[in-house]
Order: sequence, then C-alpha cells, then structure tokens
Amino acid sequence: MSDGHPKQNALVGFSDEWMRRSMETVFQEKGYQVTRTASGKEALQLARSGRFDVIVLDERIEQLVAVDVCIALRDDPLFDHATPIVIVSSAHSTLPSRSAAYAAGAWEYCHQPVDVDALFLKLATFLRARRELAEHQSKSLMDPASGLYTDFGLHQLAEQLEARAVRNHEPFACLAFASVTGEGETQTNRDTARTSFRDLAHAVREQARRSDVIAKRGESRLAVLAPGTDAAGARHLVARLQRELGDSAKGSKGSAVRLRAGYCAVSDLAAAKLEVTELVHRAESALAHVAGTDRDAVLSFDDLAGGESRL
Repeated sequence: MSDGHPKQNALVGFSDEWMRRSMETVFQEKGYQVTRTASGKEALQLARSGRFDVIVLDERIEQLVAVDVCIALRDDPLFDHATPIVIVSSAHSTLPSRSAAYAAGAWEYCHQPVDVDALFLKLATFLRARRELAEHQSKSLMDPASGLYTDFGLHQLAEQLEARAVRNHEPFACLAFASVTGEGETQTNRDTARTSFRDLAHAVREQARRSDVIAKRGESRLAVLAPGTDAAGARHLVARLQRELGDSAKGSKGSAVRLRAGYCAVSDLAAAKLEVTELVHRAESALAHVAGTDRDAVLSFDDLAGGESRL
C-alpha cells in the first residue's frame, strides 16, 4: 500500500489454480503480501492464525465452502472479527446466495469477472475502519475479545491501586503467567496454544479475587495486579491455578495445560519505594527466565540470582 501504513497481508483461497494465481497477482500489484490455498479447511486454519488483514475465498472452494468457513470464523471468539472476508462467486450472484454469504459473516460478495477497482475501494474503506478500531481499542480499558484488561487499562488501574497501597502501607504482588501444553507452543499447534491460553485465562478468573486486576499481555501472557498480597499469597494463587488447570484436564480428558509464572511481591509498597508498573516488569522478567524450561515452573524475581523456586 502507498498510504504510509505497513504492507497488508491477504489470504487468497481458490480451488482453481488459474484463479488463485490471478488473484494473487492482483493483490500483489496493490502492495499486499499473499498466502494462497486451494482448500477451505486450510483457509479456515490459516485465518484463525490472526495474521491476515483480508481474506478472499472462492464461493465453492474445495473441502469446506466459503460460507461454512465464514460461519466457523464468526463463531470463533479468538478470531479477529474486524478482518474483512470477501466471497467470490464463479457465476452471477443471486439474492439467496448473496444473502447466505452476508448472513454467514462475509463483508463483500462479488462475482467473476471481479471489478478490481471497486473491490479495492471497498477494501480501503474496510481497512481504514479496522485501523481506527485498533487505535480506539489500544486506548480502551478492556479487551472486547477476551474480557480482560488491556495494557492501557492495566496502567490506569495500577496508578489507582498504587496510591491506596502506599497510603495504607499495604503489601502488593504482581504476577505474570503463560501456559504450556504437553505438545509445546510451536507454529504447527497454534490452535492448541490458543486454546491453552483461553483455559489459563478462565482459570485465573476463577481463582483470582474481585480486587485483583487481570490483564492480557500480548497474545499468550497474563498479568495480575494483586493488592494486599504478599509473597506467600502470590505462591498460594499460583498453586490454586495449578490445581484448577490439573482438575480441568482430568475432567475433559484432554492434555494438561501446564503453568509458568513469575512474580514480584513486597510486604509494604510504600517502604519498597517501587511503582506497581515496576513490579509488573519484574514479574515478567521472572517469567521470561523460566520460559525456556520444559516443565511448569514458578519463579520469584527476588530468586533470580538464587535459582528457580518450583511448586
């Protein structure tokens, strides 16, 4: 694109090889990076990765037709629903087929030969709205997809909680979490890793107190602000989470979601003379220190020089 924004990524899914290559060329000429597929099932798997700005699908793509792909994505809470999906029909559109496409969640429905100029004018509008939404959400307290606090919300509440804790000489703890499946977090099991993170977020909500602040950090980490909590309380929270995740795995007979955690806790925030955001940074530093291990682990920032403390 030539508007100063980073290059956009397009997923192009067509069963017909000539159409795949043709649409790839069209999008590349408009400045897109293109990923091609001939399978509806593969298109669905790729779309769930969350790294595409536009998805263009052949109405009758093999293995899983475009409308069914749209329905699956529409019902996926982890899919970025601000991503425009375009369905292309090989025949002139009819009212029933057009209605079905829009009802399934498509943003645009067109037929061959594609009016390229009109399509890219609409995509430019869609993507501008998507950028504006992202900018707005970056300044929102809550992440609408996960229901957790954003980084912005975390920092806003940190200031409020810090003022009260300093005034009352209260203990304070910050914890950072990441989930690990038995298969490992790799590109080939991205869906498993996303499900693992969702299970972790649910467990943290169940075990945290009402006064705790739970925030999503990046795509796979959580941070918790725990006012009135010392180091022992932080370790108890991690232990409860490990039991919760273990019990959930036994109940569902699925692979266990293992927990990695880092924390930093002080007995008196005023005496420690630390900002809450610094406690968050230290907790995430401890988490990063155990991120390379092959088992669940918890580490206090204070123990970084003395080795890992495992629960």
